[in-house]
Amino acid sequence: MGTSMFDYVRYVFATVITMISIFLIVYAIAGGHAALPGHPIMQYALLVFDLTLLAYLEGLQVAILALERVRYSTFPEHMKRAIASHKLATGNRGHNVQRFLVGRQFFVVFVVFLCAQLTTYATLSVPWMPKILFTILIETGLPGALIVLAFGQLMPQLVAATHPITFMNLVGTWSVIQLCLCFEAVGVTHFSWVLSWTVKKMFNMGDKEKIKKSKKSGNVMKGIELTTNPKSSGKAAKGPTYNKNEGNVEVGGLSMNVHIMDADALYSATEDGLSLAKDNDVYSSTTMRWLQNDSIKSIASAYSSDEAQKNALPQPPTIVRHLVQNGQPVPRYLLPPYHPQHIPPHIVAYELIRREENRKNRACIKA
Repeated sequence: MGTSMFDYVRYVFATVITMISIFLIVYAIAGGHAALPGHPIMQYALLVFDLTLLAYLEGLQVAILALERVRYSTFPEHMKRAIASHKLATGNRGHNVQRFLVGRQFFVVFVVFLCAQLTTYATLSVPWMPKILFTILIETGLPGALIVLAFGQLMPQLVAATHPITFMNLVGTWSVIQLCLCFEAVGVTHFSWVLSWTVKKMFNMGDKEKIKKSKKSGNVMKGIELTTNPKSSGKAAKGPTYNKNEGNVEVGGLSMNVHIMDADALYSATEDGLSLAKDNDVYSSTTMRWLQNDSIKSIASAYSSDEAQKNALPQPPTIVRHLVQNGQPVPRYLLPPYHPQHIPPHIVAYELIRREENRKNRACIKA
């Protein structure tokens, strides 16, 4: 979507009023008009610290929720701080995510209230400004709200939404996460757990809501975009090679860049692909018709003079028929490609290759 002239006008307008707010805050604190008593230098430092801490809290919320189900082994190796922060944030069998959100919320409220004490100026006077306009623009703390939104909330959230790993690799992220977890461990905010339990009981909501999987859950390619770019060198590789960046695979001289638009869809699909198909899926009319059609093709190919065709590897229907006849379970990736519960085999292969690479890396580290 292109940027219109109206968008540029809004960018300029927002930049102008933000710059005016910064100038007003600097001027008012220098004049000693802040509600919080103290030396202006101390107030400047405290305001910068508050905005920085708030930026970490807001950005980490977006980054942690975006990477909650992503394995840190897929992170670039040089981003060690991001790996350490991810381990801490998703530790304790995933319970640390909730604990972080609880502790984070307290510090967000505390920092916002403290910023309000530094950006509200009841003693400031502007003789040429009408009283009503002064009350709306100055006494309500509107300049402070604009600064907090721009520097402490919206900017870090927008950055973390597109670069969550990079944001978690910033200096101090591990300390901020630990700060929130430690404060939650003290128990000051534990009344929220009691209150949430009470509300669930009052409305008979149960411990946890059960979400049924969509019947079309097998179609995970909506969350994955695959692009192939021929390499400049015409040499074909002997086997697949992997770059350090997630999703970059080189096969046969082609650079196959997998852009994961929905990481949750990819990782849940790999787990589902390794699971077994239900009996009603295996014995459904769709699967039975698929097996019958393949049987007809197999009989026709038996009379073929093409020796290579006769010696070809068994196709999925042949394997499924063998498993069914011997009472063995059928993996979901062997179901017909048009079956609602089908998981593409290459997704499962990608997961198995990734697991093997991780196993080799762990073996090398132990050695």
